[in-house]
Amino acid sequence: MNRYIELLAPYIKRTLYPYQLKFVTDTARWRIVNKSRQIGISYTAAVDAISGAFIRQRNQLIVSASKMNAEIVMDYIREHLDALDILPLKDKEGLIELENGRAIRVCSTNWRTARGFNGDVYFDEYAFTIRDNEIWRAMVPSITAVNGRVTVLSTPKSRIDKFWQIYSRKSKKWSKHCITIHDAKADGFPVDIEELRELFDPEEFAQAYECVPLDTAESYVPYNLIEPCLYDPLSDAFLLQAKNWDRDLPLVYGVDIGRTRDETAVAETLRESQIIWNTSMKEWQKTSFREQKERLTQLLMQPQCQIMAIDKGGIGMNLHEDLAFKFPAKVRGVSFAPAVKERLAKNLKIAFEEKRIRIPHDASLISHILSIKRSANRSNTFSYNADEMQPHHGDKFWALALAVDYSSANRVIDFRFI
Repeated sequence: MNRYIELLAPYIKRTLYPYQLKFVTDTARWRIVNKSRQIGISYTAAVDAISGAFIRQRNQLIVSASKMNAEIVMDYIREHLDALDILPLKDKEGLIELENGRAIRVCSTNWRTARGFNGDVYFDEYAFTIRDNEIWRAMVPSITAVNGRVTVLSTPKSRIDKFWQIYSRKSKKWSKHCITIHDAKADGFPVDIEELRELFDPEEFAQAYECVPLDTAESYVPYNLIEPCLYDPLSDAFLLQAKNWDRDLPLVYGVDIGRTRDETAVAETLRESQIIWNTSMKEWQKTSFREQKERLTQLLMQPQCQIMAIDKGGIGMNLHEDLAFKFPAKVRGVSFAPAVKERLAKNLKIAFEEKRIRIPHDASLISHILSIKRSANRSNTFSYNADEMQPHHGDKFWALALAVDYSSANRVIDFRFI
């Protein structure tokens, strides 16, 4: 063990920033980190897991929110081992066996694979983990039974998920770390904070970089409806599902037009076996109308593109007119009158309630959906708008609502059966 301490200690000291060192040197059995994005905490967890395998002599399991996250962490582990000149006995997908007989496993929220594991566990980006409660109930009892160490790491998402419940709970058991982008910069991490601010609205920036969760208590479509309808675009299950899709399935697009303050959001959907899949969500920020027209034209020219529903009010009027003239059979213009917005919002919420929709596990898209609130007007009608504190108008919500509206109600003709 002394050999590993002599090897790891100087490497950790020269490699990590002070805020990372504070986490690695925390000896608590229960640790939770509320962190900014992109400040190297997954990188830190990777070296901490190596230390756990060699110094604490325990197996290590890192449960990531997605397959992509899992692969990133595994690459960090390999990077550290290579820098330490340690050659694994075995290195294959999701598993590294070390020379002292201990193993480091990385998986993407597959608690069935991890059952029977004994050792220390890390829940990476736990707030963004699908079915977080199920994973917690399935894994933690088996780990704690063998005195394993539990570490929870995440950028916050909402105030109602399992991560925030643990972090906000008053408990002497948990050692809590909060690391904002400002903390990281103060400790020497190289980042241009003002440049980052320009890329996000204030609430998104606060959530991504200042460790502030979204307030979803009054969201029209609450997170408990969204979560069962999420999918990981890189997961084996989704890739297999997509591989089996008929290449001729019609595509329906919803477009919410923006120019300077708001982005243009373009939701692509297809319907398969009564399920509407949001296969992509494009966002164009501060893009000229000429460029937007060219990009939308390219989408409309696809043979499988059947309908493109465009917000034709205000700044969207000219784009709609030009595209409708060129593609009269495909382009549908929608004016966002109060009654229309109510229909769109209700139909989208019903799709979530009935689990007839699947959306990618994307923090920005989820944020836009959660931002929409319903409020009563004096005329006994309702308004559906993004929170007044947010500069965006829930653009991705409305783009998705437009696509779902035309994908539902038998508006789309499946030409394969004609």
